[in-house]
Amino acid sequence: MTRIAIIGGGIGGLTAGLALKRAGFDPVIYERAPAFGEVGAGISLSPNAVKVLEWLGMTEFLAENANEPLEQLLFHGHTGETLMEIDRRTCREIYGGSYYQMHRADLMDELVRLFGGNCQFGKELVGAEQSDGIAKLAFADGSHGEADIVIGADGLRSILRDILFDTPEPTFSGHVAWRALIPADRLGPRSVERSNINHIGAGRNLVTYPVRGTELVNMVAMSRSDDWAEESWNAKASRDDIAAVFAGWTDYVDQVIAAIPEDELYRWGLFVREPLMQWTKGCFTLLGDAAHPMLPFMGQGASSAIEDAGILGRAFAAETNPLAALSLYGQTRVERAAFLQAESNVGGDRLQALDPYQLRDNPPKNEDALGIFKYDPVTAPLGKQAIETTA
Repeated sequence: MTRIAIIGGGIGGLTAGLALKRAGFDPVIYERAPAFGEVGAGISLSPNAVKVLEWLGMTEFLAENANEPLEQLLFHGHTGETLMEIDRRTCREIYGGSYYQMHRADLMDELVRLFGGNCQFGKELVGAEQSDGIAKLAFADGSHGEADIVIGADGLRSILRDILFDTPEPTFSGHVAWRALIPADRLGPRSVERSNINHIGAGRNLVTYPVRGTELVNMVAMSRSDDWAEESWNAKASRDDIAAVFAGWTDYVDQVIAAIPEDELYRWGLFVREPLMQWTKGCFTLLGDAAHPMLPFMGQGASSAIEDAGILGRAFAAETNPLAALSLYGQTRVERAAFLQAESNVGGDRLQALDPYQLRDNPPKNEDALGIFKYDPVTAPLGKQAIETTA
């Protein structure tokens, strides 16, 4: 049987592992951490990704463990006026999949349980080469591995991407992100309603939505900055810092910021990378953030990695030659991912207009208008295809 190695055991790597298992393979995951883990944060799963997860057997799990927002609400950050209401009740009817929001760790736990396969921990990749059609892998602990196919799902700062391709250094986007998980009992009942609540102002916005039922409230905020900020999800920040950024905003925003637990706020810089139009070299390929890291303004980072995984599994089911499967995967995914990456990278400029009323009076191209949600990785034709939009 073809030996497949997956570098990285995050959401993309595990979903790829499940998709390859569905295709009849038994991949090995090499994870640099000592155990599977996921940061404490919420995650949005749009219909295009949910279709893949349900195809992989997660229909009941998602229905029981994720929240399905009834609507996305956009408010003026200073006045509290409603700028836009987006109905999410009809997502499954229109797009063939629900829109879900949940705790990332819960999703990870279920992916790990379903994968249940060969995982090797403490394996930080430091070298990779191909010889006589075999991939040779070297790890920081001095160990080595071999595989016929290697999938690089090692994230934003992918070592395999750096080994395979001469890619330019990322540039600071001028945006920083903030995140926190807030116990719901610190906030009022509005925070746990089945809604995605987004307050918007010039150069900044702050989003909340409940996860784990009504136990926790996930907060994500974005703001512009002239200063470089660390590109890390784990850089601690001060509650006073975010309070200063959103000073003068609505009472709801003030309450959310005041409720953030001490030492539980994180801040990091958002960096832009040019689309990579080739993911595969020999028996190596990339997946998820390793191939197409994107800014979070459309919530497609994890969803696009899940899309990749679904197409990868289908390509390996369709082709008996593993190199042909890699080629088919790349042909199917590269343009779609570049489209998502480009639209996500300009999403902040659309969302954080200088005048929030522009958003109300001239609705920007969002996921619905761009046709992002209607894409179905489970049934989409394999091979090079045009990017369809409904714009």
